[in-house]
Amino acid sequence: MKTNSMLGTICLALLVVSALSYRHSVTRAERFERGQKFLAQLNADEIDRIEITRGEEAVTLKRGEESFLVASQHNYPAKNDAINRFINDALSISLEKEVGSGEKLETELELATGTEAATEYVFKNDAGKVLVHFMVGKSSEDGRGSYLKHLNKDDQAVYLSSKGVFLSTKADHFLKKSILDVASDKIQKISGKDFTISDVEGSLKLDNLPAGKKEGSELSGVKNMLSSLSFDNVFLADDSQVTSLNFNESVSVALKDKSSYKIEVASKDDKHYLRLSAQFDAEQIRLGRDDTKEQLEEYSATLTRNDEVTEFNNFHGSWVYEVSEFTAKKFIKTRAELIEDEKKDDTEG
Repeated sequence: MKTNSMLGTICLALLVVSALSYRHSVTRAERFERGQKFLAQLNADEIDRIEITRGEEAVTLKRGEESFLVASQHNYPAKNDAINRFINDALSISLEKEVGSGEKLETELELATGTEAATEYVFKNDAGKVLVHFMVGKSSEDGRGSYLKHLNKDDQAVYLSSKGVFLSTKADHFLKKSILDVASDKIQKISGKDFTISDVEGSLKLDNLPAGKKEGSELSGVKNMLSSLSFDNVFLADDSQVTSLNFNESVSVALKDKSSYKIEVASKDDKHYLRLSAQFDAEQIRLGRDDTKEQLEEYSATLTRNDEVTEFNNFHGSWVYEVSEFTAKKFIKTRAELIEDEKKDDTEG
């Protein structure tokens, strides 16, 4: 009798375990659906701060008044398109399958802190609450997907994404590197170390070109020195890495709207740096009752440009920019480098 009772208890226990296992498997099957979004609950409008950590490198982005800032780079502005692309790429991550769980699997797939490919991403709202916290590991053997897992959920499963996950991990990817973009046809005069380039009937020409000489190929780069001007790295002006720099080279660029830019150049250890300022020499505006519409529009443009110059100085005065050698050379050319000998007519005998 006791034996039958014991067998009955064992069978009941096995039945319960079987039922629980079945329920668990069904629940997991219902929870996972191929193609589902990994960050389905993330609302882009709620994102106020993004933290990215890979190895010893950490990048922090935070929402500013007008755009995101790279907080880990002294709050330098981020490119809107880079931020939007990053968030959209994160939201678009879809899942191919669930591959398992456990510390051994996480280490193998480089989803454990300290492993080579492991990259942590944290999205927070303006109250500092974590919206999502996840880790991306290595790519699958066929390269078609990446392994990832949530870090702020009870769900400890490791997933394989439908496509490779290539979210940015470096501050360099987010910085708004464009400084100026002034077309050469807006320039009135360029004053360099020992030369002047002036606008002559709509074209920039080197002043006082000697007989037997012509403008050299290097002149084009100087004329377009402010076109798509960008930096490689940025430092606060009082950063110890740049406070000892000697900005002993400079060039001034006067525009046709009476504003101008001064670019100072320093070089150290094969690296090159720029410091920028602007000026606007507009006459004082005096409004009159009989002013025409054209005059009023001119006054408005003058005031707008004055505000732009003030804003430019307030912002760029706080920074020193590291640029490539190719960029730096445009600002330190000498007259001798901008001219070359005219070729003699081959028919001359």
